[in-house]
Amino acid sequence: MKIDAQMPTRIIFGAGRLDELASLDLPGSHALICTGKSARPERKELLARVIKLLDGAEIDATAYEGMTPNPTDEEVREACELAKEAGCDFVIGLGGGSSIDGAKAVAMMMRQGGRLWDYAYTGTGGRKEITCAAPVVAISTTAGTGTETDPYSVITKVETGEKLDFAADALCPVLSIIDPELMVSLPKDQTIYQGVDALFHAAECAITNRGENRLVDVFAQESISNVLAWLPVVVEDPGNIEGRAMIAYAADICSGYTQTLINTTSHHIIAQTIGGMFPSVAHGASLIMIAEEYYRRIAEFVPDELDRVGAYLGVDPCGGRRGQSFADGLGSLFDCLGVRGIAMSEYGITREDLPVIADAAVNRTGIADVDLYTLTEDDVLGILQRSYR
Repeated sequence: MKIDAQMPTRIIFGAGRLDELASLDLPGSHALICTGKSARPERKELLARVIKLLDGAEIDATAYEGMTPNPTDEEVREACELAKEAGCDFVIGLGGGSSIDGAKAVAMMMRQGGRLWDYAYTGTGGRKEITCAAPVVAISTTAGTGTETDPYSVITKVETGEKLDFAADALCPVLSIIDPELMVSLPKDQTIYQGVDALFHAAECAITNRGENRLVDVFAQESISNVLAWLPVVVEDPGNIEGRAMIAYAADICSGYTQTLINTTSHHIIAQTIGGMFPSVAHGASLIMIAEEYYRRIAEFVPDELDRVGAYLGVDPCGGRRGQSFADGLGSLFDCLGVRGIAMSEYGITREDLPVIADAAVNRTGIADVDLYTLTEDDVLGILQRSYR
C-alpha cells in the first residue's frame, strides 16, 4: 500500500451552513465575488444574501457577474482588473463549477504576472509554473466538478477554442461552503450532467490509480456508489435534501479528493475539447456522448481497472468480455436517467467536425501524458465516429 495525500481545503458541509459565513475566519478584508449571469431571481437573492453576510463580518465585497458556463480568458481578465481596481485581497467563487473555476483563475492572475494563457500547461499555453494565488473561498450551488476541493481550474480561450486545465496546489480553495439547500433549484438536465461528471471524475481517477494509492479507491468507490444511489432520486424529486446532500458529498468532496490525489483520463480531455469548440455543449453531455465507446475501446488496455469500477456500478465482470462491465453499467445508468440518446448533431456538430476534434484532442491539447495507454488520433476519431448520432 502507498499513500500520498494533501487535502488543504477546509470544508463546511451541511444544509443551512451558508449562514455561518460571517462567523468564519475569512482570508481577507475585501472580497471579489465571481458569479454567473442569471435571470433567475433566486441567484440574485443568493448574491445579495452573501454580500449581507460579508457585511456582517465587516468585509467589503465587489461583485463580478460575468462568468459564463464555460468561463473564458477574457472574463478572467475583466474580473481580475475589477479586483485590482477595487483593492480586493481574496476571491469568492459563488455558483457552479464555472464560477468557482473562474474565481480560481482570477485569484491566480491577481498574484502572477503576464497573461493567463502563459500558465496553461497544454495546447498553446506557455507552460509557466503557477507559484501563488490570492486565497479562494468556494460557495457551491451545484454538485459535479469537485473544484470545491481540488487544485484545478478549467478555462476556455475563445480565440483558439481551447478548453484547458490550469493546475497547482495554490488553486485549492482555502475554504469551501457546501450547502445542499443551495442546490434544490437546479434544473433537471444540470442535475444529471453534473452528477455524471462527478461519477466520471471518480471512475477515471480509479482507473489511472491502478490500485496504488488506497485513498483514491476509497474515495472513488464512495463517490460512485452514492451517485448511483441518489442521482435518480434527486432527478425525480429535486427538493429531496437528503439526496442533494449525498450527491454533493459524492461530487464536491469525494470526487474532488480523487482529483487532488491523481489525474483523470483522456475521456475528459476529449470531452473538454468538444466543449471548447462547441460551447453550447454542457460538459456532462459531452462526457455522456462518447463514454460507452471510449471505455469499450480502452478495455484491452486496462481490463481489470474497468471491471473494478464496473463492480462499483453493480455489474459483474462478463465472461469472455474482460473490461466491458463498466461500459455496460454506464449504458444501464444512462437509460435510467434518459440520457443515452444524447446526439452530437443536436448541438450542430457534423461528421466533418469529428477529425478536427480528434486532431485538437491528440495533437493540440495532448492526451499522451495523462493515460496509462496510448490512444492515437485514429483511435479518438473512431470513438467519435462510433458515438456520433
